Amino acid sequence: MRKNYKKILSLAASTAAFVSMTFASVFAFSGQKAHAAVTSNQQTTAFETTASSETNIKSGNRYEFEYANRYEQNGKNRIENSTFSGYSGSGYLYLESGWGEVSFNVATSGNYKLTIITNADSYKENFLYLDENSAGTLYTSGNKWEAFTQTVYLTPGEHKYGVSTDWGHTALDYVIVEPESTSSSNGMYVRDGRLYDADGKEFLMRGINVAHAWYPNETQTSINAIADRGANCVRVVLADGTQWNKTQRSEVENIISWCESRGLICILEVHDHTGYDDVSRLNNAVNYWLEIKDLINAHKKYVILNIANEWLGTWNNASTWTSAYQSAICTLRDAGIENVIMIDTSGYGQETSTCINNSQRVVSADKTGNTMISIHMYSVAGKDSATVKSNIDSMLSTGVCFCIGEFGNWQNGADVDETTIMQHCTDKGIGYIAWSWNGNSGIDLSLDIANDWQGSSLTEWGNYVFYADNIGIKDTSRFAY
Repeated sequence: MRKNYKKILSLAASTAAFVSMTFASVFAFSGQKAHAAVTSNQQTTAFETTASSETNIKSGNRYEFEYANRYEQNGKNRIENSTFSGYSGSGYLYLESGWGEVSFNVATSGNYKLTIITNADSYKENFLYLDENSAGTLYTSGNKWEAFTQTVYLTPGEHKYGVSTDWGHTALDYVIVEPESTSSSNGMYVRDGRLYDADGKEFLMRGINVAHAWYPNETQTSINAIADRGANCVRVVLADGTQWNKTQRSEVENIISWCESRGLICILEVHDHTGYDDVSRLNNAVNYWLEIKDLINAHKKYVILNIANEWLGTWNNASTWTSAYQSAICTLRDAGIENVIMIDTSGYGQETSTCINNSQRVVSADKTGNTMISIHMYSVAGKDSATVKSNIDSMLSTGVCFCIGEFGNWQNGADVDETTIMQHCTDKGIGYIAWSWNGNSGIDLSLDIANDWQGSSLTEWGNYVFYADNIGIKDTSRFAY
């Protein structure tokens, strides 16, 4: 929301889980069957191989493409060892066109890391597949062996993992299959376009925005009142000091404590950079999170990090949005931040074409796979039923986790179709967070949900958000823990 004052999305459901991949494109196979689900992703990294004998390669968890000898026999593909040095085993599969794969067996169901080692004479893009499912795009930089890792859920039995050409002309060395280590200290996470709590239960946001940065003395009262009405999360406005008084660490500690005591998931966002296009403003927000990383990491079961509210107000600048957020995600992860990250789309959160076309590229920058997108639906993205449904359905088709992080029933003199937003979110399993509890002013005054901070009575907008039959918060909210 602009200051006058100022998702969970589901991948198309299937009874068995299916693959969605780390990088931008997803290649669809006809008649595909679901056998596996990607749970987290890692970027491609340079990799040095070591030569091994066939007996060593075929034991353990390494599967050589040359020994598998499974590839399309079209007169172009071949097993060789002359173009590239430093390969493992006796050679590699050189895939010009068509497909090449390895097969392997796992004894138990669970999450497994699949690492494929590739090389090429220059940059190449090809398609990955697992069993009969697409597994995203394989990027090979060229002139070095690279390891590309993704985490998948596998059922017991035989599986096949391979490459189907797009650009082709890529050397495939081997695949490593290894069980993923698990930790009881995990926080919330993203898998297959959905958000999960630390106990592995899918979490569907049904919440309210709270204006802490401008009304810090009313935050605890607001959180308690919102919890009393049945919401399962709050999105809390903070400030990094660029535009408004900086929200101090002690304040953030209190906010988290208040939320946890009421069982609310706490989405924290920096609001200073709303509508600004300068990348340095986004970096200010990133630096704010780095200052309190130990605090938010300690509460990753409850805290989601919404980097910056509605940064990049200008439309038709998707490349800046994409590259700036890729960099921001890498900075946060490299510094050790472990929480789920949330990113607002451009155009004050309403330019849906940006996230629909580029969100796969952005979330792929997260080596943990735990990044989601937020769309704000007002008089542009939420102007009428057709627009709302198109935006939600198009975003669903990307396979990226998202929510409606803000929406209202009116904005700047124009109507918003709040009924379709809430109904379609309910029908499709998408989280929503309404703007906002109290404290709006001027033209936005009608967006107040409560008539006072205590919530002793609600506005017409507030009553609808909480109590609309079968689509309101009261009827659809479920707590995380």
